[in-house]
Amino acid sequence: MVESSPLPEGTVREEVERITEFVAAVFASAGIPRTQADLVADVLVAADLRGVRSHGVARLPYFVVRLESGVINPAPDMRFDQRTDTTGHVDADNGLGMVAAKMAMEEAMAMAAARGAGFVAVTGSNHFGFAGYWANLAARRGLIGIAMANSGRRTTPTFGTESLLGTNPMAVAIPGAAGGTDFLLDMATATAAVGKIETALREDRPIPDGWVSQYSSPAALDQRGVLTYDAPLLPLGGEGDETGGHKGYGLALLVELLCGALAGSTLADRIRGADGSAPAAMGQFFGALQVAGFREPNDVHADMASTFDTLRAAKKTPGQDRVFIHGEPEAIAEEENRRLGIPITPALLDQMRRLDKRFELGFDW
Repeated sequence: MVESSPLPEGTVREEVERITEFVAAVFASAGIPRTQADLVADVLVAADLRGVRSHGVARLPYFVVRLESGVINPAPDMRFDQRTDTTGHVDADNGLGMVAAKMAMEEAMAMAAARGAGFVAVTGSNHFGFAGYWANLAARRGLIGIAMANSGRRTTPTFGTESLLGTNPMAVAIPGAAGGTDFLLDMATATAAVGKIETALREDRPIPDGWVSQYSSPAALDQRGVLTYDAPLLPLGGEGDETGGHKGYGLALLVELLCGALAGSTLADRIRGADGSAPAAMGQFFGALQVAGFREPNDVHADMASTFDTLRAAKKTPGQDRVFIHGEPEAIAEEENRRLGIPITPALLDQMRRLDKRFELGFDW
């Protein structure tokens, strides 16, 4: 979701190409092959372009710390195992999550092209960026795309008071007709993603009620600028079950099982690896389906457009003049950020300068 808060004073704009080259250079300096570094840079910068600042360049320290400490394998032997005509499994060998995600979604799309559908579970992975990137990869090829990922030690289950589950994001993309509106839902199953809380803290903004358990310590950043683990995030719906917290917990557990038990790793592994002292043991799940496997695409697209028109015509709340379809705010943000440049806040600029100096990249931010 696009960050809705105003950009802090002192924010500057930088060209997309320069930011992308910088991110790729950081990963290459940290020991990642250049082609893979370019992929990771594309994923992270895509988040910033779409206004999802919590999942963009701000995530660089997360990766650098883990690569330098050996917690992420920079040269994994990733393997795909075809299990049936429409399902398979990737062992990511503790490599970068973006690289594993690209392999898995490519295999899912190939199965969808040949058989109508394809699903791949991934084990032994790491953070893969924002889920919508991978679902949209399928949508750009005319396929319905599904992507989700688990992690650990971030969200409390309903009636719990400790961080156990991850924020467990999930995304679904359904392509519209040429020139029409695509649907792209990309959401955490916690009330807020970790990166959004970290972004708020970096920018000295208050954490909204309902993001973190009232029975925990206040949300705070550690010396690396990472959210500490003693402030459990709440599932969608908030504390308890009166406002539907049990539903968000159920969604988080669904993602955990599809990306953990189905892929072949335990929640206990992810809890141990959450702080970067051990492998993250993350799992992911990807799907691709042919629209034509259900109905004629033109008929599907016509019904999508009719549904969107009905929703857009809804009566608006005071101060609002538009009802958006999921993916539209991000598309608007991307157009603006490509035109004006990616916003770099003062806190992020300081972080980039430290990385630039450490790796002697010479970007002179």
